[in-house]
Amino acid sequence: MIAGGTGITPMLQIINAILKDPNDSTKISLLFANQTEDDILLRDELDKLAKQHEDRFQIWYTLDKMAIGWKYSTGYITDEMIDAHLPKAGADTAILMCGPPPMINFACVPNLEKLQHAKENYFSF
Repeated sequence: MIAGGTGITPMLQIINAILKDPNDSTKISLLFANQTEDDILLRDELDKLAKQHEDRFQIWYTLDKMAIGWKYSTGYITDEMIDAHLPKAGADTAILMCGPPPMINFACVPNLEKLQHAKENYFSF
C-alpha cells in the first residue's frame, strides 16, 4: 500500500478489515507520505496496529520536509523506498495506492514500473 495525506482513510478501512479477520493471512506493508510530521493522520492508530500485528503489518513513513530526529525517509516516493518497504513484484502481490494524483502519476506508477510490478497488480483510488 502507498498512501499520501488523506489517502490513508480508505487504506485504514482495508487494513482493519484484514487484521480483524483471523482467517486472513494477508501481509500488509504501508508506505505513507506526508508533508510534515504533524500532517501524519492517524499515526497513533497506525503505529498501534503495527505493534499489535508485527507479523502482518509494517509501516514506513516519508516526509517532504525533514523533522529533527526523524528516523524514516525524507522526500518523494522513490523506487528505493518501494523496493525497501513494499513486497517485491509478483503474481501474489497487489499494490494499492491512494493520494494526490501527482503523487500517484509521477512518483508511484513510474517507480512501480521501474521495479517491474505488472500494471494488473497495482490499483489507485
